[in-house]
Amino acid sequence: YAEQDPAEWWNSAIKAISSLVKQSGVKPDDIVGLSVDSQREAVVFLDRSGESLARSIIWLDRRAIPQAEAISKVIDPERILEITGLPLDFIFSAPKILWVKENTPEIYGRTWRILCAKDYIIYKLTGIPVTDYTMASRTMLFDIRKLRWSEELCEALGIDPSILPEARGSWEVAGEVTAEASEDTGLKPGTPVACGGGDRPCEALGAGVVDEGMANIGTGTGSVFEIPLEEPRPDKGMRFDCCLHVAPGRWEYEGIVNATGASLKWFRDNFCQAEIVEAKVKGASIYHILDEEASRVPAGCEGLYYYPHLWGARLPKPNPRARGIFYGILHSHGRGHFVRAILEAAGFQYLGTLRILRELGVSIERIRMVGGESKSRIWNRIKSDIIGLRIEIPRVRDAAALGSAILGGVAAGVYRDPRSAALEIVKVDEVYDPDPSVHQVYAEIYEDYIRVYSKLEESFT
Repeated sequence: YAEQDPAEWWNSAIKAISSLVKQSGVKPDDIVGLSVDSQREAVVFLDRSGESLARSIIWLDRRAIPQAEAISKVIDPERILEITGLPLDFIFSAPKILWVKENTPEIYGRTWRILCAKDYIIYKLTGIPVTDYTMASRTMLFDIRKLRWSEELCEALGIDPSILPEARGSWEVAGEVTAEASEDTGLKPGTPVACGGGDRPCEALGAGVVDEGMANIGTGTGSVFEIPLEEPRPDKGMRFDCCLHVAPGRWEYEGIVNATGASLKWFRDNFCQAEIVEAKVKGASIYHILDEEASRVPAGCEGLYYYPHLWGARLPKPNPRARGIFYGILHSHGRGHFVRAILEAAGFQYLGTLRILRELGVSIERIRMVGGESKSRIWNRIKSDIIGLRIEIPRVRDAAALGSAILGGVAAGVYRDPRSAALEIVKVDEVYDPDPSVHQVYAEIYEDYIRVYSKLEESFT
């Protein structure tokens, strides 16, 4: 099980807001609005007094796998995809709701509203039970074309639509800070609170990625592709989720490349103990040391390939049985080769993902990248050289927070709309253009890279 206590969310929000108000020196009267973003698929069951009835089942909890399997017998997964833009999967909210209904009927029977994580914080701030389109579009119950709860799906699954919250645009006002929330947080009563959005679409907004032809890649443990769309186009291959963007009139493809940053961390933790100690003594980053070693190795790592499937593969070729592999190890390979192979592997996965997008009719012309991996200049350079596209690194790399702030500004009337605000606010800090000669080298290597993988994949059982 994977659960979190909604009360802890709210207590943490109180501490964060009140400490920021005190430490920033900004007067509450000068705060014109705020917004909230969060993880998405987690659900909170509230009774009529607004109290949570149980701990929240979050996205990575696996208990609802049987419910997901049962759903497939009630309604065709292709129909679910057509309505919601999502493949049938236990991570989404609908199977979790069914698990609660079937296993704890006393909780479901007392439920007044079901909210998602940030919706709960907004409820505690305003007293209004509301969600936004981006959160609703991750429940597997929302019609992404009609922008409302699907009566067809709710009826088929036996979920009472009256306990689902009203869904609004992320930029719209959810409500105002109540007197009680003001006492808890230090915010001024009556301060408008935006409906906010999910972490990933807020990240795309905060990176300035709002138009088709652009992509944002959020990096960290893995890499998440966020691709704005001008209309909903569910991926029948079920490789990308099709969800709502926080910008009006925009949807987005979302897809994950597993274990890009996690692979480098795994290598660091298991094979760089002496260097970690050395870096601490010098006050340096171990990642800077590894970057230096990788920079001395030529493109292609002299035949050493890495496949970053530490917990199976998602994009560009999903396979839950896939395993991580170093291939082509020679006596002449040193640690720098292994580090660079990990860096190149991420770029190769990106290249395969971009090819899938072209198959879906989406041509990416420009990429922005945020998160932990974007701090490595050599990694940014390698990725650009492999995919053959410009990569831009925004000045604010905690892009989800900036995106959320933009929504708060729009709700408060400071900005006209999320798109124009993002184009005005978001600034690019670094630019990486591909070296044509190096890109050509990588293009040839990539064909061998995927050829080798096709053979290795046969051994996964």
